[in-house]
Amino acid sequence: MATAPATTPSDRDPRDPAPLLGTWLTRGREGLLTACTPGEDAVRRWTQKGNGWKGPDLLPAPGVRAPLTVAQGADNYIHLLGTRLTPAGQVELVHAVQLQTGRPLLGWTALGYPNKTDRRTGDPVAAVDGEGRLCVALRNRGSGVSVRCQQTRGGWARWQDLGGVGTRDTLAAAVDGTGLVELFVPDATSIGRYTQEKPGAAFALAERLETAVGSGSFAALASADGTVSLFFPDEEGMIHVWAPHRGQDPRPLLKAAGPGPLVPARLLVDGRDCTVLAQETGGGEVAFAVLPSEDEGEGEGAGAGWTPTAPGAGRGLALALREHRDGGLVAMALPPGGEPLAARQTTGEGGPAFGRWEPLG
Repeated sequence: MATAPATTPSDRDPRDPAPLLGTWLTRGREGLLTACTPGEDAVRRWTQKGNGWKGPDLLPAPGVRAPLTVAQGADNYIHLLGTRLTPAGQVELVHAVQLQTGRPLLGWTALGYPNKTDRRTGDPVAAVDGEGRLCVALRNRGSGVSVRCQQTRGGWARWQDLGGVGTRDTLAAAVDGTGLVELFVPDATSIGRYTQEKPGAAFALAERLETAVGSGSFAALASADGTVSLFFPDEEGMIHVWAPHRGQDPRPLLKAAGPGPLVPARLLVDGRDCTVLAQETGGGEVAFAVLPSEDEGEGEGAGAGWTPTAPGAGRGLALALREHRDGGLVAMALPPGGEPLAARQTTGEGGPAFGRWEPLG
């Protein structure tokens, strides 16, 4: 999920700063949270320690440039993706892994780039399947989409070109209850849903939803029953949810809180599975909405509204949500060029409320 409105390939030079993408607030096997953000030739990492945070630790990332894309699977390994320029001036994706909370990275490995090019063509989206394989997808030079996945016994499969034309920069991916990756690819008039028949298999177009998609927010999330829902805005700024596995057409939820990224997370509220959405407002606040998942009555999100909070960090935030080991949520916001701010869920009737935004430390 991107942290800024979509851009075209010509809008951004590979040397320029770019958004922080993916699940950059993660939780380890022991329940401790980790936040990773891009730095100068380094990844800046904060690790939860007691009621506070340790960091930032500077993890070497020579030549690696933003966007920093972060993904985590059921094995709790943290996967980091960035870009760098080769000596020949070509762009390449690079990948590193953290196997355990607070431990060093294993090192950066080059993945190449679809349709070799000297300019970035899109922001990568990444997901880890049920067997621990990372899958990476991004818009390619032909404005279609290319995917590359790890293999079970090490190494990487070749780039798979899924075709397409006019693809938006912002893609979405999630892992369903069987451990398979689902990929959602928007263009100006439709959304393509790509799936796998079995773990490690190639991706194929499962269906195409004819709908006009607005720019910016685009996010996928697996529900309690293992099915994947897609959240996306229309051209008027209304957020819709599409749950194809549940046989549901897209349904309107609520108006977008603002132009910022849409970040979803699951949470039990009074014993009921809910989806919590976070989004930056036009004024630089962070707004939260709580939607009952898989509602068989009026529909998911019926009557939902936004509750704004003010982190005081300005505009252009990267946002993250993660459940902590006590069962509540931690929200995190990273302002451009600044330090992360965190707010922890407090007790509140009818859903989560968040306390004050505080710097890590």
